Amino acid sequence: MSQVPMAAGRYSEGEFRVGHVLSRTFEVLSRNLLPFCVVTAIAYLPSLWILAEQEQGERVATGRAALLFGLGSLLSIALNALSEAIVLFGAFEDMRGRPVNLMASLRVGLSRLFPVLGVAILVALCTGIAAILLIIPAFIVMTMLFVAMPACIVEQLGPTKSLGRSAELTKGHRWAIFGLWFLVAIIIGIGSKLVGAIGFMIGGLGFSLVLDLIWGAVAGAFNAIMVVVAYHDLRVAKEGIDTDQIASVFD
Repeated sequence: MSQVPMAAGRYSEGEFRVGHVLSRTFEVLSRNLLPFCVVTAIAYLPSLWILAEQEQGERVATGRAALLFGLGSLLSIALNALSEAIVLFGAFEDMRGRPVNLMASLRVGLSRLFPVLGVAILVALCTGIAAILLIIPAFIVMTMLFVAMPACIVEQLGPTKSLGRSAELTKGHRWAIFGLWFLVAIIIGIGSKLVGAIGFMIGGLGFSLVLDLIWGAVAGAFNAIMVVVAYHDLRVAKEGIDTDQIASVFD
């Protein structure tokens, strides 16, 4: 599979374009659709199980059911964090014009597993606490912490420092980042509803869940790559460095 470097030149200081992030995300995903979607599909399985329980109208009525539901949620958080780390490394390799190696990506993800989990939990907690106040503070916090995960992996920072680094990188570009997130979230949400409804009409609940798994895998891969590309472009815009310099930590 041929690989194309992400960008030959550099951006001017302060430049961050939503259109560029989206176009590069599509490029990276199209070149690695199958391997990235396999990774995110595996991570999506616990969420699919929870969705299946909800679609069947079952309620958590016993201690055992509640325990299984809780374990499924925790497994979903862990697998999603790991899959994001795997896709992040693979995306950077693609940006550098190198072939994507899932085993190498898995090794990188596992080597940073605990910090990555810490970032995922802290981001969820911070966003959740902000949401208790009002919806707008939750959006602000989410935008500030948008690139905490790639900061954790690429710069090998701890969870709290990763959040601070994300806040630093997103400063001055948060309206653009919010617009990027909101646009993609709306498209993914509408697509999910349509896929589920069409699948149910054609083949019932089972077929609907299969289509939902496929859509969830593609959406998960797209989101992970989008965050990586946004992190890359923010560092290029604010620090004037290129892809190889950013990803040199992996050499």
